[in-house]
Amino acid sequence: MKFAYLIQSADNGRRMSSGVISVDPPPSLAELAAELVQRNRAEHSYYTGPRTCWVWAHDGQQSLTRLETGPDGAERFDL
Repeated sequence: MKFAYLIQSADNGRRMSSGVISVDPPPSLAELAAELVQRNRAEHSYYTGPRTCWVWAHDGQQSLTRLETGPDGAERFDL
């Protein structure tokens, strides 16, 4: 199953990363968000503050380039 995600800095909403990930079997969205944020912390160690991670099922059609927040139906996790 494919999921899209958007990770932002929680203090100012700056976009840090986004993408589509394929996972099988799908974990809970909370587990997936925690894994994505952990990876983001390793890749962006210059920022030590909290992050907001939006996760949602991806249909393969939606562009992620202009998202400023998760779309309707996305789960929000503050980590």
